[in-house]
Amino acid sequence: GAGRGGLATPRVHVSTVGGTKMLLASQTPLIQTPPHPPVSLHVKEGAGPTRGMYLDVWLDCVINGVRDAVICWHQDAVVRGVAVARADELPEQALGIGAAEMDRKARHVIKWLQEQCDRDGGSYWLYRGEHDDKLMLFDMSDLPAREPSEFTVTVAIVCLRLAPTVQNRSARRELLLRAVRPLSMQTHPSVYAALHEVIAETYVDIDGKEGVRTYDSIEAETFVLPSGDKRRDTEMASRHLSLAFLALSRAGGGGGGVKG
Repeated sequence: GAGRGGLATPRVHVSTVGGTKMLLASQTPLIQTPPHPPVSLHVKEGAGPTRGMYLDVWLDCVINGVRDAVICWHQDAVVRGVAVARADELPEQALGIGAAEMDRKARHVIKWLQEQCDRDGGSYWLYRGEHDDKLMLFDMSDLPAREPSEFTVTVAIVCLRLAPTVQNRSARRELLLRAVRPLSMQTHPSVYAALHEVIAETYVDIDGKEGVRTYDSIEAETFVLPSGDKRRDTEMASRHLSLAFLALSRAGGGGGGVKG
């Protein structure tokens, strides 16, 4: 389901991709009317389906273990088309190859990832541009401390989505701090505010338990300060919340935002 800030709670699956068993998380909506099997729902922006769109849908179907997908594409808030596709036919529509050849290519990519992602407990971001066939892999621990780049906002959103899965509070905070430092409150107030809000939450414990932050209703939660320096934690949480409120107030007064 959708959570606070428009983030959906990820579903975790044990899936086999390219012959390798992996623990994967997906936020793709699934629709099911018993006794029919579930189908995945994909809303894409554009005048029509593209090769990259088909590849993304195929991967989501593999991760979620669904056979069929419903794809809706829109442009300027106008629906341009809706299609129902079988997952095993998407590689042919995207690349002109069969499912067996697609599986071979997936094995090659996964082998490359296994060779490159060699840091225990590390967090990596695999990126492919919308109209690009090249894959790029980023080590999230090596994010630039201050210098903005063309990936600054995208990396910040990735970190925001990744944060709930990081069990250790200090590691979660460091990931978010690295993401927010290159951001400007004036240029990207919405993402800036969301990051500072979640950073503030790393200074408190929810219901007295150390664990992953969920995006349930804030009114139903009890925030308990951890057992360390409670005064400092309170001050730091207050400081980050103040920055979040300030960014949102400036955005409400006419500041620009980011579509997420």
